[in-house]
Amino acid sequence: MIYRRCACVDAHGKRYGNLPDKPTTAQTSRACPQLLSDRKHGRWGYYLSRGVDAAGRRLQTREGNFATRRDAQRALAEAAAKHHRGEYIEPSKITLREFLDEWLPRRTNTGTGLKSSTVANYRRYIVQDIAPSQLGRMKLTDIRRSHVRDFTSGLDGRGARTVQAIVRLLSTALSDAVSDEIIGANPAARAPVPRVSTREFHPWEPAQVGAFLDEAAQHRIGAVFELAAFTGLRRAELAGLRWIDVDLSTRQLTVRHTLVQADAAVVAGSPKTAAGRRVVQLDDAAVGTLVAWKLVQSAERDAWGDAWTDSGYVFTYESGEPLKPPYLTRQFERLRDRAGLPKMTLHGLRHEHASLLLASGADIALVSKRLGHSSIGITSDVYSHLIGDRARLAAENASALIPRASAQRAHNEDARNETAPVPQ
Repeated sequence: MIYRRCACVDAHGKRYGNLPDKPTTAQTSRACPQLLSDRKHGRWGYYLSRGVDAAGRRLQTREGNFATRRDAQRALAEAAAKHHRGEYIEPSKITLREFLDEWLPRRTNTGTGLKSSTVANYRRYIVQDIAPSQLGRMKLTDIRRSHVRDFTSGLDGRGARTVQAIVRLLSTALSDAVSDEIIGANPAARAPVPRVSTREFHPWEPAQVGAFLDEAAQHRIGAVFELAAFTGLRRAELAGLRWIDVDLSTRQLTVRHTLVQADAAVVAGSPKTAAGRRVVQLDDAAVGTLVAWKLVQSAERDAWGDAWTDSGYVFTYESGEPLKPPYLTRQFERLRDRAGLPKMTLHGLRHEHASLLLASGADIALVSKRLGHSSIGITSDVYSHLIGDRARLAAENASALIPRASAQRAHNEDARNETAPVPQ
């Protein structure tokens, strides 16, 4: 059944009754006079009876605030069809903001695989971007793809990667709302997001890398930057490296642990992917760096005595406590500036290592595995501009392996042409 209603009240302050599309005389007598005289007065709604529950209580759904009779009819037909298919979900009054406030702790506490850093970022996006927005104030059942699109297009000043992360958060949360049977479909699924423009990495020249490492060698923790350049480890992997994962006798280390900054806390974790958990072979320079650093750390342990903390981490403060990731970034920036080198991030040392490997002729599959990329395609995309010369050289070397008599005749013909007398 569809009906119209308004907010008008009678002389006694009592609200008028609804006016069904085909009212009885009694219903007409209880309706607002303006509803009877003006078809545009009030809003349309529908009533759907859905039988009774297990306790014998009547199940019914009412939804209003439709602008036209046709809108109410369409909504009623859709609700009835879903009810018959067993897909109907009772409209909920919970807003997106309220749902997210309950959802994030639940996702954090149920071992769903969200990293601490991801939880911290999600919490920041909810508080800063989603909760204050019109989308955050909407009921979950009212949100449509157009609302998500309008919300993301209004994220002025937010980078493409941040917008992608916010949409990923929305899609994950609303997917759980579907599983909880609060909504029937995920309006953020496949929502359009801005493309991230990829910038080609232009590495320092080998001499510049050497200049940086010479400058870093003067700093107490210069060894961490040397190891970054010699192995391509990420910042979190360098900070989380432990001595139990370093085997100097076999000249290799195993990436098993990470340290990341999550809000004000430093949180221990593990690499994001299975490919990130890897064994990295060490060359002479990397082994020498670790041996020298171990001697420095042993001397500091002796100097601090009982006050020294045996944390087990490779790179530590003088007290033995593990280095905080932001500290590594700040020291890198200072050393780079002191060396007078072009701007590059600490993560750039990872790219630098890959660039040197590719320049030396290393196979891209080896580089991908050493860096812990989840697929060789990622390595190829990031370093495609550095692979061109190697690909050309490889093609020339492959062609040179094929004996060709015709090629020899062509060379002989070229030689005769060069030595033939020029007509006068």
